[in-house]
Amino acid sequence: MAVEFGPDFVGKQLSNEVVLTHLDPELLQEHFSWHDLNEILSRGRVEPAELTLCAGGRPLPEHAYMATRAGHRVVDLTKTFALMRSGVSLIIDSLDRIHPAIRAATDDVMRMVGEAASCNLFVTFDDSQALDSHFDEVDTFVVQVLGTKSWRVHGPSEEHPVPEYGDSDPARCPAAVLFERTLEPGDVIHVPRGWWHTVRGGGESSLHLTFAFTRPTGYDWLRWVAYRALADVSVRESLARAGTPQEQRAQAERLLDAFMDEAKGLTLRDFFDVERRRAGGRDTAGLPWDVLRARPPAEAVVELATVRPPLLDVRDEQVVLTAVDQEFALPVAHRPACEVLVRERRIQVGELAARAGTSVAAVAALVSALLRARLVTVADERARRAEGWRAS
Repeated sequence: MAVEFGPDFVGKQLSNEVVLTHLDPELLQEHFSWHDLNEILSRGRVEPAELTLCAGGRPLPEHAYMATRAGHRVVDLTKTFALMRSGVSLIIDSLDRIHPAIRAATDDVMRMVGEAASCNLFVTFDDSQALDSHFDEVDTFVVQVLGTKSWRVHGPSEEHPVPEYGDSDPARCPAAVLFERTLEPGDVIHVPRGWWHTVRGGGESSLHLTFAFTRPTGYDWLRWVAYRALADVSVRESLARAGTPQEQRAQAERLLDAFMDEAKGLTLRDFFDVERRRAGGRDTAGLPWDVLRARPPAEAVVELATVRPPLLDVRDEQVVLTAVDQEFALPVAHRPACEVLVRERRIQVGELAARAGTSVAAVAALVSALLRARLVTVADERARRAEGWRAS
């Protein structure tokens, strides 16, 4: 998904502004269209994705559009389409789990913003409204694939709400409209977390995708510091429920001192480094290379499987990659190839060998080792092209 938001987007505009850009609508429709949706619905089941019908701002009960056949719960298309003709909208959550091109685009969104992401599909006809005015507790990219959708973004009623703190009562939606546009095929907007929006069909059929991702907040950092403070025995001891007021105050002061002592030695960079060491990614199959002893050929494409690039370090004649809370030690001769792979994220085996100044055989051996460690996935170039639009 070759989305261009500009050089300042991630550093300044992400989570702070509504930003509009555009994709080639024909390219979008080559890789997700009514045909793809019809194929999904014709299966009768969408697991592990989730299908919901919504009207009047609320989800309908499953019995209104599901049926039991041969012992399985399936989508009753006759009921579903009748409801949609009456103004009901269809939503498929986690579409990326069942559609290759959407999965590839979602993975690219993850790597662009450095956070885990998912993709939801919204299908609306006429001027229907699936949800009331609301805000999301995640940041989003909205991609209009087919038809039109009327968007009004009102901004936040309170800054940076989180699931644990924030009032989503529609009555609190600000009256002022900061952004208003009827999205057409190819339009892409970034809507920050906590910004209220009112969305309606544009008077015709509409199919749009919402890529959602969650960024860590100060609350996450505070919880991480509190976890690290468990090394202090005063944090682990039971609270003095039966203690005197003086004893309870003294215990609270000890807890605060333990937290502050831990926090003083830590920075946000420490938190980000720990996240990067622990970061995994989508567990993607790469047959036949996941099983074959043979090594991938020069034309195969190797891609990092982690959301964030692994940490790379050199220790005692070894190059060490750290990800998924594990360390993977390799001969130091692989350092140039590892550095190129970490920087490029996706590259042909032959190109990786040329860029690293080493042989294809050596790089193929490296890729095989990383594949067994689940740090990369491998596909042939034809399969990679079929996955479609990519983010940059």
